[in-house]
Amino acid sequence: MKKFLCVILSVVMIFSLAVMTTATENEKVLKFNEDGTFKILQFNDTQDIGNGVDERMVEFLEAALDLEKPDLVVFVGDQLSDAYPFGTKEDMTLCIDNIIAPLAERNIPFVVTLGNHDHDHFDVFTKAEQRAAYSSYDNCYMPEDGWDEFTVNVPVLTSDGTDVAMSVFMMNTHNKAESGGYSGVVADQNTWYENVSEDLKTANGGEDVPSMVFQHIPPKEIYKLMRECDYNEEGAIYSRRDNKWYVLDETKAQGDLGEAPCSEDFDNITGQYESWLKTGNVMGAFFAHDHVNNFVGVTEDGIKMGYNGGTGFRAYGVGDERSARVFEFNENDVENYSTRLLTYKEATGKEIPVVLVDLFTPALLNPLMKVVYFFFGWLIKMF
Repeated sequence: MKKFLCVILSVVMIFSLAVMTTATENEKVLKFNEDGTFKILQFNDTQDIGNGVDERMVEFLEAALDLEKPDLVVFVGDQLSDAYPFGTKEDMTLCIDNIIAPLAERNIPFVVTLGNHDHDHFDVFTKAEQRAAYSSYDNCYMPEDGWDEFTVNVPVLTSDGTDVAMSVFMMNTHNKAESGGYSGVVADQNTWYENVSEDLKTANGGEDVPSMVFQHIPPKEIYKLMRECDYNEEGAIYSRRDNKWYVLDETKAQGDLGEAPCSEDFDNITGQYESWLKTGNVMGAFFAHDHVNNFVGVTEDGIKMGYNGGTGFRAYGVGDERSARVFEFNENDVENYSTRLLTYKEATGKEIPVVLVDLFTPALLNPLMKVVYFFFGWLIKMF
């Protein structure tokens, strides 16, 4: 009897080891390359409409992937179009297929979060259904243990696979706020982010794991990279959020400020920025949503923030300057990474003189408000 039990126990142990080995081999793990490099490519605001896909957008994705050969692609919201009144679930699934197929063909890992327009379609294409559409691809690296389907953390291991060199937080910033602007994250997401960061730190021997944050809507502190100015200052941008004029503060940031950031609502206290300061592991937070903003800067608190403008052609942008953002890391000095834009023109070698939808940009508000302030600025300042 004892011999029989020993044989059974041995078989069970061998089977268990086989299962564990298979699970490990099948687990999706991101690692730095053997030369110590890792590259992330950011796309956002593709805003596709299924059967009516704009081939220029697909051409841009394919050219950017072939040129940059990223180790990870992050899609940072508004994969679905705002102008889609009769779109079906099947149409919107095709929207996702249109942007993921080029990655699947090249076996490039990707993760994704949502923008406000993705939320707009929940009545037809729920959050769970959108997640399922992305997860149906083998090259989707979205973990199952996030705060929600599109708020997740993805670790990137060292080239030898022994430690976590950095991590990527994808944060779902939801939709409109009750106050009229955008909601941004909620308090529970901050708690989840802090807990995950603490777990990473503990596993890393008490050292913070440098982390990137990608989300559609920026926190209101994006305005820390700008300074208030007079309406007639060169490059002044009018903000409807607080009825003030701003320019980029060149002592803190560089790049293009084409429109006033539509951040989380000024009156909506999310506490996200304060959470980043508390945790101290954010080496960069990058956003989408505002299609003609492409600046990067560092606040007085040491938080680096920036944008990639729009990637798609069905929403407003800047002609053939539509862009992807490239991030290049070295595992020996992860926090000293580089970032740059890659435009449609650079990636494809093609110029586009006019994109009609670009005529309908929030930047059109600026010349109108300059006229208003020219005649009535004195009266406005009284109030």
